Amino acid sequence: MIPGTLFLGVYDVYAKKILKSGIDERLLLGATFLASGSILLAATMVIGMPEIQDGFWSAYFITFVFNIFAQLAWYKAFKREEASLISPLRLITPPLVIISGYLVLSETPTIGGMAGIFITILGFWFLLDGEANFEGVNIFGVIKRPGVLFGILGAISFAITFPFDKQAVVTSSAIFFSGAVNGSIGLGNLFLYLIFADAKSSDFKFLKEARTDFPVFVLLHTIGGYLAFQSLQFTLAAYAASVKRLWSLWAVIFSGQFLKEDNIRLKLLATLIMLSGIVVTVIYG
Repeated sequence: MIPGTLFLGVYDVYAKKILKSGIDERLLLGATFLASGSILLAATMVIGMPEIQDGFWSAYFITFVFNIFAQLAWYKAFKREEASLISPLRLITPPLVIISGYLVLSETPTIGGMAGIFITILGFWFLLDGEANFEGVNIFGVIKRPGVLFGILGAISFAITFPFDKQAVVTSSAIFFSGAVNGSIGLGNLFLYLIFADAKSSDFKFLKEARTDFPVFVLLHTIGGYLAFQSLQFTLAAYAASVKRLWSLWAVIFSGQFLKEDNIRLKLLATLIMLSGIVVTVIYG
């Protein structure tokens, strides 16, 4: 999980960088996930198809349906706000995974694990309150911004699907499931783009001309996503969701370094509060 989060943190920074070009988020999401899914499915064909066990297809379908819209909400959030603000919103996912993990997988974290998970709530409050003070508004003024609302909606959706991600992985394999679900999400969003978007030649021109950024972006998503899914076989969903929040720490650091975004020190402090919760979860969970 930890090396996977490093790849995904850089992926967040690339997402913001590419979306700033003005490309439609549905096209970028669709092309990225379809390419990533194709790579992973091709790898599955090489190493061999896994045995598909009972429960896989229902988990796959639920994950696909929720994520086709959750991932789009996430891309919309990145297009409207700084990556260093949106990426840490993922820290609201772990507390919610306690509930969804119990309902779907009957997983019950220990008291120590739950304490670590709930420490992340402090990071969430500190992040939004710090952004509000920086902007000179109240905290609800930040929460009501469209980009922040899209990010929160995406984080809630990820909490719902996280246990189903684990169920799909343990009833097939990480590489097959991540390939199948990524490819499906990609196709779904390309369909939405063709139906609802006002397609611009500049969108496709970007994909054609991005000979460096787009392949790297796809590779970061492919490797990071696969490693994160692979880790689900070894721990409770709630704990895996907590450790995966390291993704946001790397994203904040890289956003300050490469995108020169504002108020990085406070955002980093908020994310480190989240990280302290992750440490508690790993040690005492």
